[in-house]
Amino acid sequence: MNARRVAAPLALLGAVVTTVANFGLALLVARAGAETAGVFFAATAVITIAGNTCSLGTMTAFVWSLPEATQGSNPNLRRLVLSTALAVTLVGAGAGLALTAMADPAGRAIAGSSGDDVATMLRLLAVVVPFWALTVSLLGATRGLGSMTPTVVVNQVLRPLGQVGAVTVVVLAGWTSAQSLALAWGVPVVLAAGATVAATAQLGGFAAGADAAPSMRAFWRYARPRAVSSAAQVALERLDVVIVSALAGPALAGIYGSISRFVTAGNFAVFAIGQATSGPLRRALVDDDRAGAQRLLQNTTAFMVLITWPYFLVLALHGSTVATVFDPSYAVGGSALAIMAVAMLANSFAGPADLALLMLGRSGMSLLVTVGALATDLVLAWLLVPRWGLVGAAIAWGAAVIIQNGAAALLVHRIGDLRAQSTTATVLGAAAVAAVVPVGLLAADSWRGVAVTIAVGALLLGPVAAGAAVRLGFFGALLPAPLSRLARTG
Repeated sequence: MNARRVAAPLALLGAVVTTVANFGLALLVARAGAETAGVFFAATAVITIAGNTCSLGTMTAFVWSLPEATQGSNPNLRRLVLSTALAVTLVGAGAGLALTAMADPAGRAIAGSSGDDVATMLRLLAVVVPFWALTVSLLGATRGLGSMTPTVVVNQVLRPLGQVGAVTVVVLAGWTSAQSLALAWGVPVVLAAGATVAATAQLGGFAAGADAAPSMRAFWRYARPRAVSSAAQVALERLDVVIVSALAGPALAGIYGSISRFVTAGNFAVFAIGQATSGPLRRALVDDDRAGAQRLLQNTTAFMVLITWPYFLVLALHGSTVATVFDPSYAVGGSALAIMAVAMLANSFAGPADLALLMLGRSGMSLLVTVGALATDLVLAWLLVPRWGLVGAAIAWGAAVIIQNGAAALLVHRIGDLRAQSTTATVLGAAAVAAVVPVGLLAADSWRGVAVTIAVGALLLGPVAAGAAVRLGFFGALLPAPLSRLARTG
């Protein structure tokens, strides 16, 4: 079956599973109290940033390089893949040792009086950094080899479900110490690395064929700026909870880390669809099929808007109520949740702009854009969080997201003459606003109001969404070929 036909819906399925697992994880940790949740989210954010940083940008470099390297009949990939895997593992091990050494001062800086708990988690979880880095890198190789399945199965299903299952056991048993939570979160990361190595081998990533080996110099020339930009990207996604903990305390960080799961849920769908598009988009560009790349990019963006805009609009209108799903006291995060949801509307409408920029081979420009966005987030957070707390953190993050995606979209249009926006995406966005916003403003900010907003919005938007889904090939793909016309409809 054609990989293009199954990749996007498979990625969306993985995003759904990851979202459910992350919500379950947040609900479980929130039961232990906001301060414990803040410690957990801050420590795991540091480990996630470290693991992604130590992948050295190789995930995207593999997606960029392997489609061309596998055009022959007998690819020769062993040297590139093995040397890259060794490099990221060694760098990850070094970072883990550094985290272990700096755990105590880092814990005090992040969580003040709760710094000992953060330090304990950092010391235990430092062991998983090389495994995280290896997984991220080799999952990029599997996508470069034409398969989205390992990314979905390992990274979006097995690992998050393993983590939520293990955390469920320790929380229900009352073992909510830093040590128990760290082990429950960390062990599935190690198991995921083993599964990823096996998947890479099965797809031929370690094959030593007769064809010319891909250029190591070209690979690392592309990967070097991506190493910094991928670190900046994951910092942009995860660092806010650490900043809130350092500037406003772990209790507020626990609330922020929990409510941001709602935004992360929509972002999983955006990222998963974009990630599934990156391989086919690169192949279209390698084949000099600009028309096909344009269609793929525009239809992907329209699909993102179709899936996410109604959801983010509900969050923006009823943030205070939705936040209480964790605990009634979490309603104080409603305004912050609404601000982040509005920023995600812009993110969806920009489409997979940064991925498109990377597939055009402009990893250096992606680096500048991402670092600029991260700098914006850090400066604004430092200025606004002490004064406005959660709202300040949300404003800083939202401004950074809009800057990053807006700049990337403009560069993709200028460099590649590709535009992600289309009439279809604009109509879908306008229809979502018309269907959800009026009733959302009139309905009470309560669970009944949320239900009314969703019900009326679905009734009004349903026919438009169904027509767009048919045009994008979604329904036909649910039978044997998901999203079969994603790359072909105009």
